[in-house]
Order: sequence, then C-alpha cells, then structure tokens
Amino acid sequence: MKRSILLYFPTPFPYNRPWLGIPLAHLAISRYLSKNYNVKIYARHLQKNPLKTILNQGKNAICLGITAMTGFQIYDGLKIAKTFKKKYPNIPIVWGGWHPSILPQQTLKNPFVDYVLVGQSDETFPQLVKAIERGKPPKNKIIYPKKPVDLSLAPPLPYQLLDLEKCIGNTEYGDRTFPYISSYGCPFRCAFCVEQIVNKRSWTAVPAKKVVKEWKTLVKKYNADSIAVYDSNFFVDEKRVANICQGLIKNKLNIRWGNANGRVSTLCNYSPKTWRLMKQSGCAMILTGAESGSQAALDLIEKDMNVSQIIKFTRLCKKYHIKILFSFLVGLPWSIDPVKNKKFVDQEYRSTFSLIDKLLKISHKNRFTYYVFLPYPGAPLFKRAQKLGLKYPHSLKGWSTYLMSPEDAFKETLKQRWLSKKQARLTAMLTQYIFGLMDVDSYKILKDRISNPILKIIFCLSYQIGLVLVKIRWKYKFFDLPIDYWLFSLVHKYGGLI
Repeated sequence: MKRSILLYFPTPFPYNRPWLGIPLAHLAISRYLSKNYNVKIYARHLQKNPLKTILNQGKNAICLGITAMTGFQIYDGLKIAKTFKKKYPNIPIVWGGWHPSILPQQTLKNPFVDYVLVGQSDETFPQLVKAIERGKPPKNKIIYPKKPVDLSLAPPLPYQLLDLEKCIGNTEYGDRTFPYISSYGCPFRCAFCVEQIVNKRSWTAVPAKKVVKEWKTLVKKYNADSIAVYDSNFFVDEKRVANICQGLIKNKLNIRWGNANGRVSTLCNYSPKTWRLMKQSGCAMILTGAESGSQAALDLIEKDMNVSQIIKFTRLCKKYHIKILFSFLVGLPWSIDPVKNKKFVDQEYRSTFSLIDKLLKISHKNRFTYYVFLPYPGAPLFKRAQKLGLKYPHSLKGWSTYLMSPEDAFKETLKQRWLSKKQARLTAMLTQYIFGLMDVDSYKILKDRISNPILKIIFCLSYQIGLVLVKIRWKYKFFDLPIDYWLFSLVHKYGGLI
C-alpha cells in the first residue's frame, strides 16, 4: 500500500472571510510524487473539518507539509501543526512557501516545524520525502534548492488530486476559470518585493508549446473556459508570449485568459504584432503594478519606470481591448519625521489621484486597487523601514498577526509609522467601495455569487445608489463621513461576498 503525504493549505484570510481557489503550490510539489505516493491535499474549503480528517489519516503518513505567506496563513498553519504534532510526535512537519523561505532560521525555531524548504521546492520536497521514508532524514533541517526548477521537464500540475468543483469559480473572463503557473521568479528589482531574495532575480518558464498543450488539457478534460495566470511576471519574454498566443490560435482554443502579471516598462516595448496576437488569442486582462503617480515614489521603490509609460501602456491596452487591473500602494517609509512624512504621503495621494483621473479619461473599463504599504521581511525597503522605526515580530507566531491587507490595516495599531489610521481606512474605502463599484465587471461577478434572492435585490439596489455616490465622491475627492461605505460594507459582508 502506498504511504501518504499530507499537505495542508492554510487559509489566507481570517475565518469569517472564506477563500476559494486551487492551492497551486501544493500541486507543484506533488507532481513528482503523485505516482508513487498517496498525496492528499487539505484546505478549509476542500473538507468540512480538515483538522479532523488530517488526524484520522495521519497514521500512515510520511510527513505533513504546510505552506505559508506572512500573516494569517501562519496562524492557521500553526493551529493545524500544533494539534498534529501532539498526536503524531514522530511524524515530521515540513514548512515551505514565501515566509519560511524568507526567514528559514527563525521559522525552524518554532517547536511545530521540523524542516524548512526554501524557494522552489518542486524537486527538493520529493527528495526530502524519500529520505524520510528510507529512515535517513537529512541532518540539515533547512533545505535549499541546488538550481532553479527546469519547468520544461516538470510534469503537468496534478489537478486530479483535488475536488475541482469546490475550487473553480467565475471571474470576469469566464465561468470556469482555472489558475495556472507558467513561470517562476522575476528578473527585476522592485524594493518592496522578496522575489529577489527568494529566487535571486532568476526567471524560469514553461516552454510555449507545453503551456498550450496543458491549457488544451484543462479545456478538454476539465471544461475550463478561461485561465488565470498566477506568475510573478508572465511577460518577461516577448517571443515566448507570442508563441503561446500563436499556439492558442492554431489549436482554436476558444478561451479567455487574464490576471497575467506584467511590467508596464516591458509591455510598452512589445511589438504591435505581439499585441494583436495577445488580443486574438483571448487575452482579457493584464495585472500590473503601477504603484504610484509620484515619480519620487517610483524611484524610491526602484520600479525602473516612469509615469508617462503607465499612460502609454493604458492607451495600448485600450487599442487592443484588453482590461487592466492596476495595483497602487501608499504609505512608503519616507521619513522618521512625522511632519515630513505626512507631507510626502499627502503628495503620494494627490499624484496618484491625478494619474488615475488621466487613466479614466483614456478608458473607464479598467480596475484600480489600492494597498497600504507594509514592509515585507527580507525586501530591501524592509531594511529602510527598520531604520525608521518599524516594529516587527521576532518569531514565526508573531508574524501571524502581521497584517498585509488594506481592509485590515486599521483594525489594530499599524505596524508602520508612515500612514495614519484615517489614511489606511481611506485606502480600504478606495479599493473596496470607490473603485469596486466603478468596475462594472466586478458588480456582475458579485451579483452572481449571491444565492439568496432577497439579498441579491438588496445588493443590486445598494449598488445602483452606491455607484451614484462614489462617482460624486471621486469627482470632488470627498471621502469624509463614509456612512455610505459603512452601509455598503454590511451588504458586502452579509451577502456572503467577503
């Protein structure tokens, strides 16, 4: 009988905010193991009681694997690990993912961590599993990859390990959108990002022909009508992108694809031919980090682009009818002097609002998101933030409450000193309410997710009223007395949309 490998995907958000999706990291580390082992993947949306199921099936397990980003995933992961270790003290618990990769030594100090996998673990995890099974576990508890994963040789992601009907949902470009990873890493140097720490600015990708073949399988085997690309940077290689598009067109895959992350400075240099291929092959949306309308802010975060390129990119996407999901941030560590810092932050807001107004004149079909900047451990800006007085945790458990999302940033004392609670609340209001209602596609998606007919009517009515109010608020940049935002948040919450 095959021995079991148990993998747990901690929920990214507090328990009152359900998360639905495919745990791609667990599929990636399972593709070399699923033929020889009984790989079981658990998550709170996949099983009614994942902890109970894990404990019941742990007897024959070689190990328990847990992946985590900084924040609530650590809290949820530790909760599972603690109970599992109590019942099975001799079965190793292996941690991987972004946070353990950034702070491996600190992570290993936790009593519910036996091994830490750093970086890309598609090959190192199977090697560790075999060593544990043979009774010869490595003495070094922190395991680093010897080289980047060769994705041209990697088996396809084993989607069959999951109950996909519990994972697949609708997006603005399809009713059955499948997530997919076509590359690892990013060669650029954004100072807020930990890619350069974890992957050393390397980039490795699945060859174009293989991408097309695997997407074709998702369409024919699982009835996918759209693909969401979750690469850190999908558009690094223009020739590869063009070849993928040509392959999709040649194979007549009538799908839409989007969420693909790309840099403005890269895409501005793409040829008209590649843009036409992207549109013809079904490219529906590009995610890009515009970050700020302030050139000073872009220079501080070492984005290596200018504001005029953001405008040029927007015009290109409008020309080829491709939607943009813009990501902005605010609250950079400008100065330890609160007076100077407030001046800088106010300028950040003014510059970004001005840029967004210019982008809206080009097209009203794009979506904007706004985030509170919170230094991520290991990133270059984290060191600057430390010098300016950042208070940060010194244990794995401590990082579990290090909040990253804008809507949570004002619920407790902010971990940084460069943004007031009022400004953090404004950022959440902009993302969830102002820009959320201005995006017609999001309205349709949210409406379709409400099953209760009465709540659906309330949501639709509140949306129409809210849309009028947010347009007025945005036009006059008046964000005080946010009673309408509070009321809409209640509908949003109790409509089961969070």
